[in-house]
Amino acid sequence: MADAKGHYGSGIWAVYALIFITVLTAASCSSKKEEKKTEESYPAKTEGNSPAENNEIQAAEAPALVLPEANGAAEINQTEVSQTARESDEPCGVIISTDAFLKELNETSDSERKIELFGSLSDMASEQDPCVIGIVRAAVTEKDANVALAAIELLQGYESPEVLPAIVSAMAHPNEEVRQMAVQILSDINDPQTGVLLATALSDESEDVRNSAIDITRYKDEQVQFKVLEAAISCPFGDVKDESVFMLEYLGGHRAVDILIEALQDKDAEFRENVASAISMLIDKEFESYKEAKAWWEKNKNKYDEDLSPY
Repeated sequence: MADAKGHYGSGIWAVYALIFITVLTAASCSSKKEEKKTEESYPAKTEGNSPAENNEIQAAEAPALVLPEANGAAEINQTEVSQTARESDEPCGVIISTDAFLKELNETSDSERKIELFGSLSDMASEQDPCVIGIVRAAVTEKDANVALAAIELLQGYESPEVLPAIVSAMAHPNEEVRQMAVQILSDINDPQTGVLLATALSDESEDVRNSAIDITRYKDEQVQFKVLEAAISCPFGDVKDESVFMLEYLGGHRAVDILIEALQDKDAEFRENVASAISMLIDKEFESYKEAKAWWEKNKNKYDEDLSPY
């Protein structure tokens, strides 16, 4: 009987030992799996996966944006699109299928099919996929306005300054709907260069494009607003000039007075009266000429705080 109990006890301990080893092994494997998963989720930054330092889309060191002349239809450059995708901090998850997309787009001459192809990118565009930017940038040079419009519409909601070169191309399109849509996309982009493009749009021959630029300017920060209004107050269109005077009077501050005084050199006497009235509202002072206003303001501006209240 004692021998039986001894054998029974030994068996129990053997089972416990086996269970302990199994649990320990499983925990070790689980730990290694988690470690491997973590390494795969957060790859180390290397020179190979860092954004390119020298490229024209990169916002940080981008040169002053200049609107190109309107171009005709052009074949979409697959290399340029791939480069655009690589320039983003976020990887382009569909770059392989993008090659097939570009191939079909270049091979078809059917505008309806091209528009249908752009429609297939709507889900990518809603996620602000960087692949879409490169495709749109080339496609907005299409002569067919409907095709160019379908392309530029994909960038609605994008917030990255990387879309600015595509907007520049679209703003040079002969069709005003394409240009207006390009301007409207600037509303979601928070970058100083938007001021350059909005100021350019205020000289557009289309009143709708100009109105869109003015409307968007109202919601930008003061730095961008003053950049736009400085150009607007001397633009060729009276509606823009009058609106700029109204906005400067509303904004106030030293910068507003500086811009308004420069506008006293305008050739239009009626417009100069509107400007003088705005200046009078801001600093309660009337002037007979630009030279008088300029000299007085340079001498006395330090007597006013930023809200134009006299010290």
